[in-house]
Amino acid sequence: MLHLNRWAAAGLLACTLATAWAGNRPFPQHVTYTAGAIKPNHVTQASMDAAVSSQYAKWKTTYLRSDGGDGSWIKYDNTNSTVSEAHGYGMVLAAYMDDQAVFDEMLRYFRNHPTDQSPDLMAWKQTLQNGQMVDVEGVDSATDGDLDVAYSLLLAHVQWGSNGSHNYLAEAKKVMAAILQWDVNPKKHNLTVGSWVSGTDRKFTRPSDFMASHILAFARWDTANATAWNQVHASIVKAVNDQFTHGSEATGLVPDFMVFKNGVWVPTPGKFLETKHDGDYSYNACRTPWRLAMSWLVDGRTDLLAAQQKTASWIRAKTNGVPTNIDAGYIVLNGTNGQSFRSYDDLPFTAPMAVNAMTGGAATQTWLNSLWTSINGGDYGAVVDYYGDAIRMHVLLTVSGNWWTP
Repeated sequence: MLHLNRWAAAGLLACTLATAWAGNRPFPQHVTYTAGAIKPNHVTQASMDAAVSSQYAKWKTTYLRSDGGDGSWIKYDNTNSTVSEAHGYGMVLAAYMDDQAVFDEMLRYFRNHPTDQSPDLMAWKQTLQNGQMVDVEGVDSATDGDLDVAYSLLLAHVQWGSNGSHNYLAEAKKVMAAILQWDVNPKKHNLTVGSWVSGTDRKFTRPSDFMASHILAFARWDTANATAWNQVHASIVKAVNDQFTHGSEATGLVPDFMVFKNGVWVPTPGKFLETKHDGDYSYNACRTPWRLAMSWLVDGRTDLLAAQQKTASWIRAKTNGVPTNIDAGYIVLNGTNGQSFRSYDDLPFTAPMAVNAMTGGAATQTWLNSLWTSINGGDYGAVVDYYGDAIRMHVLLTVSGNWWTP
């Protein structure tokens, strides 16, 4: 009996330690979204949770690396490189999945690769060279990575607290301050595309950076700068609705890049930063049906809802309700708005439409069900590529009802 009691006590201690080590909001968290939001109703909650867990395990195995010795990073292409966008995605996912060991190693990597402008922003690209991760192509930041890193640190504070080896909240506030200083146009309060931007280039913005729900969280936690964050949010609302009422009335689509001209945000003409389709809905803007829907889903804000509901009804009709009929690019500026300019589908375009469909109510229920099945093995395998798989992980977390806010 003595030995049995010792083993029982040891088991109880192990359980107690496991509980102590678990986060405050371990996966799964079944969040109640804004009234009117829908979730897939053709599968069980347990099966959706299992899909998220399975996909996260595969995502880590496929993309998480620690070569170079200065922390963990996400392999985003076949050249042993990473970018801050990928890093931000990874830190957000680790926080939601209560994966503190991974998160802390990614935080260490973030701190080991600062920009020239600020120690609290991450240089946008590194490549493995001679066993070390080396900054390449400019030691400055990209705004999307900066925003996700700051948001992930708020998640970490709620998940694990800030009294341990890291003061996550203090770290978050430092990154938020740097974003306001380096990634925001002080005159128009719009997000610029990165810390390198100056002069007239500050009039340009990238709608895929319009993480409206992140911005609202920053305003809650960074109370000293709440006015500034609310001004950033207002600029996002204006840009989306300027386009919705000046060209995208039938689609709700926004382009990859926009510029402020004559008091209105408009698509950029020609090539601004990447391709001739910078003024159209392409590989940046494909994320917006997910990003722009979030402030309504989790925060109850209706500022962007009309445009998102229009996109939900338009894309469902455009594709006849078949997810793989979503093409990998649609015209916003350079032709007929809503006309496709590529004749193939791609996961980064398909997956975000599932979050968008959550805004449509009963009219988009079957469409949402089809999208869930499509991105969860129906049409796309467990591994596609870094970009599609990272976006899919965020979408699955959201659509399954597990996206809580800090």
